[in-house]
Amino acid sequence: MSIQIQKPPNESWDCMLPGPPSRNNGGSADISPAGLFAYASGSSVSVVETHSMQLVTTIPLPPPSSSTTSLSPFITSVKWSPQNLPHLIDVPQHHLLLAVGDRQGRICLLDFRSKSPTIFFDTGSGSKLGIQDLCWVQTGPDSWILAALCGPSLLSLFNTSTGRCFFKYDAAPEYFSCLRRDPFDSRHFCALGLKGFLLSVTALGDTENDVVLKELQIRTDTTELQKLERDSSSGGNGAPASATFPTYISKFAFSPHWMHLIFVAFPRELVVFDLQYETALFSSGLPRGCGKFLEVLPDSNIEVLYCAHLDGKLSTWRRKENI
Repeated sequence: MSIQIQKPPNESWDCMLPGPPSRNNGGSADISPAGLFAYASGSSVSVVETHSMQLVTTIPLPPPSSSTTSLSPFITSVKWSPQNLPHLIDVPQHHLLLAVGDRQGRICLLDFRSKSPTIFFDTGSGSKLGIQDLCWVQTGPDSWILAALCGPSLLSLFNTSTGRCFFKYDAAPEYFSCLRRDPFDSRHFCALGLKGFLLSVTALGDTENDVVLKELQIRTDTTELQKLERDSSSGGNGAPASATFPTYISKFAFSPHWMHLIFVAFPRELVVFDLQYETALFSSGLPRGCGKFLEVLPDSNIEVLYCAHLDGKLSTWRRKENI
């Protein structure tokens, strides 16, 4: 038996079902304060309303106008814009913007309403440095910039109204892994490397002279990474860390309860690090029976830390009393 579904007159169906996320997307996802969950699926961004768990929309990233690379434009980073993004970007409902980066090194702002880019950032036409991570950074009461990890080791800062890059920092031979903004100071953020290098950055404006840097090092065992480097065949092609070492992951998160404290998850070690005193306060290896660390997430309400592992397990950590 066949059932015919008739479309009402003058109604257009322009929705697109998303494909599944793949390893090439690097697990890139973000959730807005309103509960809109955006995640990368291939070269598109899918948005789910978390209260009803309904798919709201799927927004494809337009293909590059001209490309000489064989790399597919997989989306590798997704970040909702802050609520008070400056009015310089003339978009209705401008807080419904997504910053998106892809494997070809493109960065743009996607308008959730029109399902199209509002601006492409100037990342350089010939570099093809894949985007590892993005982070919004507040430089004033109503001004924000966008920080990006490009390729294996480059940190770039962009003016969000013009798309112009005004600052670059190359950490080679380190491999940058992730960016996080300080919950106690929106001008401050950090970039973590796979080898334990930590770059602390404070942005006071959108010029090169407004950027204050502090270089730190978290001691960790890099024996496995050194072996992976020797075996890697993707050196020098602009690939970000997630593409070069997909199973060797380092992530961190700021403590929502204590200033200057960050929780760092290296593949086989969890570290609590004090940015002010530049020292590790605690370190621990993997829990028994758990695979490598994949992600670290502190609870915003209670002093509990959640860690995801590559084998699908979840571990919970709590601070001991009197420590």
